[in-house]
Amino acid sequence: MPESGVSTAIELQKLLTQLRISEWLESDLFHFRWFFLVGVFVFSAFVWCKLVDKSRLPEITLHAGITASITLILDEMGEELTLWEYPADIIAIFPPLSAVDLASLPMIYSLIYQYCTTWQSFLKTTLIMASIFCFLLEPLLVWSGFYQLLKWRYYYGFPIYILMAISIKWLMMKIYAAAGKK
Repeated sequence: MPESGVSTAIELQKLLTQLRISEWLESDLFHFRWFFLVGVFVFSAFVWCKLVDKSRLPEITLHAGITASITLILDEMGEELTLWEYPADIIAIFPPLSAVDLASLPMIYSLIYQYCTTWQSFLKTTLIMASIFCFLLEPLLVWSGFYQLLKWRYYYGFPIYILMAISIKWLMMKIYAAAGKK
């Protein structure tokens, strides 16, 4: 029974959090998938640090931050709506695939933004990236047990990857135009 003044939904959330932490401690922490995700996170951050244009660091970091925020929101919504599930993660109480949401995708998107200075090259590279993510990496993540599709199909994400890239580039252009930087 819920404590006085505490809703059933909050009690269920507490129970779900306890279950997630317990399962994570037993099944994920220090197991192969956990080390793999930590490795992906570290590798992505390392590559980004080596490739990022240091003269544009605030701009590219802002781009990566916006991308991370959007991917975290979308992943949390997808999990909450039971469209997909991430059976393993680096952190127990942070359900989205943080190695991808906080490192890989922001780093890839921001490097595409950095290197593709014309809209034509940007769109072409974004299409290639979206294709690789939707039709190669996501199936690989499902096959290897890092990602589970519930009410989702790989190709649903294709326009989302593209719209995200275009929207963030557009937003960055507006921000820097308003600041008189570009």
